[in-house]
Amino acid sequence: MPEKYWENHLAAGPLPVVRALESCTAGELARLTADYTSRGKLAASCEELAERAYSGRDRTALTELHQLLALVYDRDFSGVPVAEVDHERQPLLRDVAAILERAVLGHELARIDEASVGDHPRSGPEYVHWLKDRVNEHPAGWHPLYHEHIAHRGTPEDLRLLLAQETSLDPRFDDILASMQMGRTGGEKMEIAANYWDEMGNGDAGLVHTSLFSQALEAIGADSAYIRDSFMLEAVICGNLSACLALGRRHYYKAVGYFGVTEYLAPRRFRCMVDTWRRLDLPEVGITYHDLHIGIDAGHASGWFKNVVAPLVDGDPLAGRDIALGAMIRLNTSRDYLDELLLRMRDRSLVEAGAEA
Repeated sequence: MPEKYWENHLAAGPLPVVRALESCTAGELARLTADYTSRGKLAASCEELAERAYSGRDRTALTELHQLLALVYDRDFSGVPVAEVDHERQPLLRDVAAILERAVLGHELARIDEASVGDHPRSGPEYVHWLKDRVNEHPAGWHPLYHEHIAHRGTPEDLRLLLAQETSLDPRFDDILASMQMGRTGGEKMEIAANYWDEMGNGDAGLVHTSLFSQALEAIGADSAYIRDSFMLEAVICGNLSACLALGRRHYYKAVGYFGVTEYLAPRRFRCMVDTWRRLDLPEVGITYHDLHIGIDAGHASGWFKNVVAPLVDGDPLAGRDIALGAMIRLNTSRDYLDELLLRMRDRSLVEAGAEA
């Protein structure tokens, strides 16, 4: 990428630059990687974007920041075409991701009261009981989107909108579990591996959970165009945090808390979806994924707390704070996401009611 071309892209912010990297040759990428002046300019542009997004509370900048992070993570979770085996983008992408991740996590951590995570039990079993209490007491623990709106007034369009947002995590959860196994041992690793194997349909290709989730999307009419047009910023943020915590090795303990909450809340939320799906007499094939997870995730949540969380805290009580931070990040961002989604559902219901009147 010629210097002038780089400068033209950078004038519009870091997102166009990272998009342009997709079309660079292997030689151009090598020259850019070795050009620390250009990398410094890209880093400065990312810092400026993060400042506008968070300190400036600029929602447009926040949207661009998370679009950029999502672009980086999409590549992290994608296969590499054989024609690109010599295309090294990682040094440049990691420059970008490190700056933006620091801003995103800094914002989320600043929302958490230290007293809510620091004063935790030091033994594994007591810690698990304490953490479950924190989850159940949080507004996201029994959110009205699921337990009131979906459960009692949910429509096919509500389920369609909800499933579109869930693509931020569900289609890559198997890869997240695979990455979390790295560097772990014993019962801890076996628990994550068992969870992963369930995601893989226990060896049955027809029951792989990503395929079952795709069936749910198809059954409700949530195609790629609908997902793109209806996808909310709050859902992108949840997806980016999932990727950040799962892929960053230093964030492992936070990821344990984050995904422990995810597993723990899934059965109660999915029960609302399954009951509403059947009340609406939608195609049964579309609810297989969620129906299976009511039982599977209840077991995985129990195993996750018993075989991952408790041993980590018993091994080093200092891990408890980081696990709790991850749990609170999940709860807070889940609440943001569900609050916005519920608002959209209610607004549409009011519009439809007005049209009928």
